[in-house]
Amino acid sequence: MMLEPRIYRAALIPALLALLVLMFSLERPPPPLAQEPAADVRFDSRSAIVEARALASRQPDRRAGSSGDRASAEAVARTLEARGFEVTRDAFSVDGRRLVNVLARRAGSSRRQIVVMAPRDARSTPDVAGSAADTAALLEVARVLEGRASQRTIVLASIDGSTLGEAGARRFVAREAELDQVDAVLVLSHLGAAPAASSPLVAWSSDASRGSLALEQTAAASLALETGSPPPEEGAFAQLVRLAAPLGIGTQGPLLAGDVAAIRLSGSGELQPVSSRPDVERFEALGRATLRTVAALDSGEGGDHGPQAYVVMGGQVVPEWALATLALALILAPLVAGIDALARARRRGQPVSAWFAWVLAGALAFMVALLVAQLLVLAGIGPDAPRSPWSPARAPLDAAATLVLVLSAAALAVAWAAGRPWLLSAAMG
Repeated sequence: MMLEPRIYRAALIPALLALLVLMFSLERPPPPLAQEPAADVRFDSRSAIVEARALASRQPDRRAGSSGDRASAEAVARTLEARGFEVTRDAFSVDGRRLVNVLARRAGSSRRQIVVMAPRDARSTPDVAGSAADTAALLEVARVLEGRASQRTIVLASIDGSTLGEAGARRFVAREAELDQVDAVLVLSHLGAAPAASSPLVAWSSDASRGSLALEQTAAASLALETGSPPPEEGAFAQLVRLAAPLGIGTQGPLLAGDVAAIRLSGSGELQPVSSRPDVERFEALGRATLRTVAALDSGEGGDHGPQAYVVMGGQVVPEWALATLALALILAPLVAGIDALARARRRGQPVSAWFAWVLAGALAFMVALLVAQLLVLAGIGPDAPRSPWSPARAPLDAAATLVLVLSAAALAVAWAAGRPWLLSAAMG
């Protein structure tokens, strides 16, 4: 018998202790910040939709770096200046394209900042329900806040390059001089899109970190008041999968990765909308929820961020360190048993090294496939990976991508069929 059950059972004791620690690490999520009365939330969705259609009509092609993109940036800057904001234009270049972020500030009684951010560039034309509606919503937020005193400094950001790996958001994180003063960033995304089955709140990053619990709870409370129902929550298993394989699609991704408390309010959920036709009622509900969230953040005393990474289950928050401790403890039992089995096999003269060669030979075939894919990208035959994760709709399986997949699969098959047996025979002498 290769495995010793007593060793395996003894190695499970740390897992039991880790489970106990996890149970004592549970905490309640922070409560949402107090909401403003409904009369104070005045988002005019119909005039904003008119503005979105006018923007799309004047500049139907607003792809990143295009003349339409730059013209719409200038129009946004002029409107924000007319509404009492101090406007700066941050010009930069990505992949040879001239981009510009438009940042509008209105000072409050505190240096602490609340940022409302909307991507301005469009992937398609005219994109009324997408970037045009989001830009119009940003201008409507400026109209509502015009002349209204605030405790915190309000920053409205019309960013560029969202279709170029969220270049504008990355630029904001890199260039914002008072990033440590930012309490929260609300990203407006496809506000005019028809409702989706997934939650309109997106707070996932491309690393293991998550958004602020207090911010998420406050935004969820605002949405519940405006839509009549709380946004759907992801199950514990889905959250664990996201922590294990982080993938932050959207503008909030690079912001969270830059340690900025951010959340995205999206009419289409995490992914892009399936319809380009704007939904006025949905647009108004999300616009009002945005204003509610801004007002709550401005009048509140901040909020508890919570753990840097966590899972919410059963109304309780489980911090990442407790989950990681349990996972490592669970790995310990098979690791100890495996080491014991390996020692027993060596004492009995079993060919252990051959099996190590078997595993490495199999891994080598996949490394060859990866190398071929990288060479095809360097040669300009296949598309390179984006700087930030994209929605699947943005990366269709075209001829170039298909060619890379086929050639990589062929390299894998050849390496597996020809190289693997040769390596095995060489390893076994």
